[in-house]
Amino acid sequence: MNNWQRIFAYTTGSLVLGLLLIVISHNFIRHVAREGTSGLLFLLGFGLVFLNLNFGASRRFVIKAVHTNWVCYLMAILMAAPTVFWVYTKDVGLGDSQFLFVLIIVFSAFLGSYFGIRRGCIKRAKYIERLHEEERDLPESLKRPHDDLRQN
Repeated sequence: MNNWQRIFAYTTGSLVLGLLLIVISHNFIRHVAREGTSGLLFLLGFGLVFLNLNFGASRRFVIKAVHTNWVCYLMAILMAAPTVFWVYTKDVGLGDSQFLFVLIIVFSAFLGSYFGIRRGCIKRAKYIERLHEEERDLPESLKRPHDDLRQN
C-alpha cells in the first residue's frame, strides 16, 4: 500500500470537514421541515453542499492515487456521518422529514464521490498523456545529459 499517508490524510480530513460542516450548519437544519418551496430549497442546498465537497475531495484524491477508489466512498461516509449522527441524537426539529433529510445527505455524498472518481480518472489520464508528450519533445541531448560528462 503505497498511498497510506494520502489515505490517512484524506479520510481524517473528510471527517474533520464533516464535523465542521455540522457545527456551522446545525442551526439551518430545522428550516428543511418548512412547508412549501423554502423547505425544499434548504434540502437542496444541503444536498448540493455535500455533493460538491465530496466531488472535490474525491477528484483530488483519485488524480494522485491509482486503484484506490474505495477510499472515496469511505470519505463520503466519514463526511456525512457527523450530520447523520447529529440528526438522530439531537432533536433538530425535522419531524417527519428526518428520514428524507438523511437519505438526501447520504445520496448526495455518494453521488459526489462517484462523479469525483470519474472526473479524477479523466484528469489523471490527461495529466499522464501530457507528461508523455513533454517527454517526447525533449531533444536527445537533454534526455541523458550525464552521458557526455568526462571523467577527470
